[in-house]
Amino acid sequence: MKQFRINETHQVSPVYALFIIKGMQVGVSVFSFQRIVSRDSEQDAWIPVMVMGLSTLVIMWIMLRLLKNEQAYGMPDLFAMHRRFFGPWIGNLFSAVIIAYEFCIVIIFMRAYIELLQMWVFPRLPVLSFTAIFCLIVWYIVMGGFRTITGTFLLSFIYLLPLFLVNSFSVTEAHFNNLLPLFDHSPAELARSFIKLSPCYLGFESLLFFYPFLKRPQQAEKWCYYGLLTSLSVYVTTTVLGTVYFSQGELQTLIWPLLDFWKSIHFPLFDRFEYIGIVYWLTVLIPNISMGVWIVSRGIKQSAPVIKQKYALVPVLLLLILICVVMKERSQIDWLNTTVSRVGLCIIYIYIPFLLFWQWILKKKEGMTHEKELSHHHDADAAQRLHRR
Repeated sequence: MKQFRINETHQVSPVYALFIIKGMQVGVSVFSFQRIVSRDSEQDAWIPVMVMGLSTLVIMWIMLRLLKNEQAYGMPDLFAMHRRFFGPWIGNLFSAVIIAYEFCIVIIFMRAYIELLQMWVFPRLPVLSFTAIFCLIVWYIVMGGFRTITGTFLLSFIYLLPLFLVNSFSVTEAHFNNLLPLFDHSPAELARSFIKLSPCYLGFESLLFFYPFLKRPQQAEKWCYYGLLTSLSVYVTTTVLGTVYFSQGELQTLIWPLLDFWKSIHFPLFDRFEYIGIVYWLTVLIPNISMGVWIVSRGIKQSAPVIKQKYALVPVLLLLILICVVMKERSQIDWLNTTVSRVGLCIIYIYIPFLLFWQWILKKKEGMTHEKELSHHHDADAAQRLHRR
């Protein structure tokens, strides 16, 4: 069967898989997840954080196996798989659900960051103006192509290194006794923390969309795992930081524990370090939103080939601006975040393994059909030779 390949001028080096996967996982949720995950597991919060991070390695293996097998049939991405597995109508319906899911993630990223800015830095920040300017930047990046988006992830990775090194300042004021007693919570309590943690680790499934844009994808596999391990190290260290720096009672009263920690850091030239950290976080938000919008617009193009991606991009951004302006209540953001998190858990731990199983079923079915055809041709040739005799 014909194999479809992206032009090499649009592809990126395998090492960029690390920057994209880590960048998609470490978003605005890193500021508040410590309070949420420790609500049920308290000082043992690092356990569900580590378990979920390790579980993503298993899901990554499934995704890589799924995409590798699909290379023999055409374009190895999720939208093409939907059409091959389920036909054009049902396949496009499933793709529409995935597109809506990715778009909701973009909304959550955008709206959560705007709320952060309004609460900490600019209380009277006009949502319409900020979102419109931000979407103009995103439009420019996405129009530059996938390589441009990848470049923003690389820059984000470099810029954030000193920001996370600042967390080491907590060692002098840490109370490591806060981690005791170890393993003091039931599996049910740890499981509840595991479920609430899902927004943090979602995002690595974007590999299902950008895999065709990786040069030598077989060599990119190790970088995908390195990206997951990098995110795991970020979340585990940040969880331990919150546990040893704050008491459990104090941690539950803080909405954004990481920002409160940054607030305690003082330098000779500036006093409010958290302001710098929040504004600096734009370097994380820009590649996240750009990748999400790229996936949505590309999904529209794949599902309806008559629509070019650049034409789908503008309505997507306009809809993003409209929803961000209309969505004003905190309860609306929380409801959307909870819903998307549950859907994301189902996609990661149920739907993706199901796709690999369904791919195996189709392969077995095609093998049986091929054997029947060979047997039929063999019987026909034998009958023809017998007739000649």
